[in-house]
Amino acid sequence: MNEHDDDATRVDPVRGTPRPDDDATVVNPLHTAAGEGTATASASRGTGESGWRRIADLAQGERIGTGSLLKHRFHLERELGRGGMGVVYLARDERKVEARDRDPYVAVKVLNDEFRKHPDALVALQREARRAQQVANDHIVRVYDFDKDGTNVFMTMEYVEGSDLRTLIRGKARDGMAFVDAWPLIEGMGEALQRAHAAGIVHSDFKPGNVMVTTGGVAKVFDFGIARAGKLGADAGDDRTVFDAGTLGAMTPAYASLDMLQGKPPSPADDVYAFGCVVFELLTGRHPFDKANAEEALAQGRRPPAVPGLDKRQYKALCDAVAFDGARRGGDIAHVIDGLRPRRWRERATPWLLAGGVMLALAAGGTWVAQTQVERHHVAETLRRLAPGQADGFRDEDGLRTALAALDGDERRRVVVDGADAIDGFLVRLVASHWDPAHGRFDYPAAVRTFGLRAELKSFAPKLDRRRDEVTHERDEALNRLDTALSQAILANRLFGDGNDDAPAILARIRQIDPASRLLSNPELELKLDMAVSDSAKAGDLPGATAHLAVARRMLPSSTRLAARALALAQPPATASTASPAESPTSASAPDLREAEHEARLESLRHAAAAGDLAKAVESFQALRVIDGGAVQTDDEAANLLTAAFLDAARDACRAGHWKDAAERIDSALTVIGERDDLRRAQTRYDLALAVMNAGKAPGVVPAVQDDLRKRLAAVQTNDPQGLKDLEAAMVASKALPEGSLSAVIGKLHAVPVAPPDPCARRGLAGTARECFDTFSAGAHGPALIVVPRSPKPFAMTRTEITVGNLDQYCRATRTCAVSRGIAPTEPARSVPVAFAQRYAAWLTQVSGHVYRLPSDDEWLLAARANAGWDSKDVDCGASSSGIGRLMKAPDFGTHGAANPWGLVDLTGSVWEWTTKGRGLAVRGGSYRSGGDACSVGTVRASDGSAERDVGFRLVREVR
Repeated sequence: MNEHDDDATRVDPVRGTPRPDDDATVVNPLHTAAGEGTATASASRGTGESGWRRIADLAQGERIGTGSLLKHRFHLERELGRGGMGVVYLARDERKVEARDRDPYVAVKVLNDEFRKHPDALVALQREARRAQQVANDHIVRVYDFDKDGTNVFMTMEYVEGSDLRTLIRGKARDGMAFVDAWPLIEGMGEALQRAHAAGIVHSDFKPGNVMVTTGGVAKVFDFGIARAGKLGADAGDDRTVFDAGTLGAMTPAYASLDMLQGKPPSPADDVYAFGCVVFELLTGRHPFDKANAEEALAQGRRPPAVPGLDKRQYKALCDAVAFDGARRGGDIAHVIDGLRPRRWRERATPWLLAGGVMLALAAGGTWVAQTQVERHHVAETLRRLAPGQADGFRDEDGLRTALAALDGDERRRVVVDGADAIDGFLVRLVASHWDPAHGRFDYPAAVRTFGLRAELKSFAPKLDRRRDEVTHERDEALNRLDTALSQAILANRLFGDGNDDAPAILARIRQIDPASRLLSNPELELKLDMAVSDSAKAGDLPGATAHLAVARRMLPSSTRLAARALALAQPPATASTASPAESPTSASAPDLREAEHEARLESLRHAAAAGDLAKAVESFQALRVIDGGAVQTDDEAANLLTAAFLDAARDACRAGHWKDAAERIDSALTVIGERDDLRRAQTRYDLALAVMNAGKAPGVVPAVQDDLRKRLAAVQTNDPQGLKDLEAAMVASKALPEGSLSAVIGKLHAVPVAPPDPCARRGLAGTARECFDTFSAGAHGPALIVVPRSPKPFAMTRTEITVGNLDQYCRATRTCAVSRGIAPTEPARSVPVAFAQRYAAWLTQVSGHVYRLPSDDEWLLAARANAGWDSKDVDCGASSSGIGRLMKAPDFGTHGAANPWGLVDLTGSVWEWTTKGRGLAVRGGSYRSGGDACSVGTVRASDGSAERDVGFRLVREVR
């Protein structure tokens, strides 16, 4: 499918007045009425909303472009178009290629990073896919699937070879298309909208850019259900589409009805208005109101233009379609199509033959309307009962199941699809009635049954999916805490008490959360309960033993050991000694106790790992080693559980951007567990991540370090490709890896520049008047420099003031300023502000590797005097600039005046020169306009750094 560049969706705030012919979509957050939500779509491939949210929260997706392979299936061959939602590619379906399909090509829309920042962007794209699938038609672009590959979300759809209607109008129908040629396109577009309206769907963004015309002349509509229309700002007066970030609302102002502009909910009448505008544009080459939106057109009293080739009936139908009054416009595309349909002479001559058919049609239409009204009533009633606070609202999931079963197929589908938000909210509230630890509700099985209804409905339920993940985590944390409490109760011998921290109460809470929990058959507790009952019986306290046994069996009703103990207590004392082994419980031996403790600690380790309680997991693992005499293997269940817990903790630290913590987690795991290949691979990749990220923060790295990082990365890519992929995904999730991969970071590392020999640092150069200069590239060099002696370190100063030629070199290289015209390149640069001089000095510093700057006042005086006995007032200042100074006219700088003993030229009498005095500026030396004693080394005045016609500058360069 081809999306034309001019109709591309752009991410750009609405501001200013755009081009009147711009049909681009502009994404811009708008205000949303309280309580409004975004209609949601069915989840694809079992991906819950929490998964999409995690993707949406990523700052940037993995790099995708031409040549990429999505899902090991779709090879992106070339870009078809791009916009605010994403980029559309022509893709070859490798699965079709394998099946030798003659047409293996599809269009793939990949969601971009910018659009993903909108709160419900992924929901919007999935909704677009779902709605397009619902309204399948020959005049609607088919959408095949909605999926993700890593952090990239995409939609596959039919590839349409042709061009969009907007391009066609601008090219072949600039002055309008003949009705006979346009009619097939009009009829096809109308059929597409009729099909959508019959499915209860409003396009809401119909425009020429959303219609493809195949090479065979067939119109195909696309971009169904991108969003719900929102209220426009006053500055969005053209045909740019505006998205509402609260509801992801979309509309194109030039094609939006007055109702849409006023923020009313979408209706089929909105599509009728847009359809009428598109037909006008197709038949005349112009929008009926010259792209003015409905509010502006109404205020200006605009009327639709005449359309050549239409009779009165057709023209009236078309004008009714673009009426500002929704009642006049109606919501039936079929009415517009029927009014525009060309009629043969027989139809016009014999209308009475159709009277009977009209009556039948009216009767059928009345029946259909009545049936539709009944269906809408059923749907509305069901959705109303889902709302909170309804007296007859649904009380549980069975009530909702019963109500849905009473609806027919279409009604049930409309409730599930259009009422997804309402169902979502109802189920979230129902879950809260079962599971809410803050209010003492721990009925996890009931919450699971509610989640089961969501799976039955197959609806896209973002709130419920997010809550399911939260509840699962809360359940794991609660069971982990209860396991710890149970272990403490067993250790403290609180086996039969009735306090909250005694074993009976703890087991009751465990049973409420998870009746199938293995904690309810804790072997250590079972053994110690049996031992306590046995000890009471041996001590002759048979009533106490019987009471303890009753409590124990209530706690562990399926225990065979306690059942055997009950049989033993029930036997008469005289026969107890002769009871068979099968009738009497065996005495607890040391191996029995050790095995029970082992199973209890292993179960504690399972719960600690599930809850992310790393400290408890380590404690349980070390207890197992003690119980087993240090015989725990590095690849048994305990080691596997603890390894998984450490790897999860490292991944969480990595997602939080704490690379050092992640590496330390793995180091700790190796210390506690011992050598394991999976831990060593993790240590290698986390150490690599830490090294790369630290190098990325450094101002520069030596080439050897960069090469070493490349080799380490290549080794990980070879030996641990999946681990590297997971690591980079976690780093992207932390929003600290915008490059998307460690390879990209390494590629961007800046090498520490190797300092070239300093040409001004040669021995014996200072004070000799010999020049030195920096070479930038072949044939290019900086201004000539003179080395000024100074203790303890000399410095270099430009031999003359910076010239026009010097600045022209800078302007050509950077393209940030204009090259001088008609001025001799040897003249001193003047009439420039000090900020420009500083930018030039910074550029010299960058290209040379040596620091250039304005001279300080002390440096200038030292350089100008050369020695204590020289001053330019001993020289005729007027002569210092080719004698022009004597006439007080503009100087001819083609030749230079006197040089001081150190070789510095024109320190006085040419132009004033800037020096720095602390944070301030001064100018020294006088200029060609100065006279007498004012032209000397000692001449100085303050300066604010602004451009003056007789002020220039020279620079100092530090010597290494």
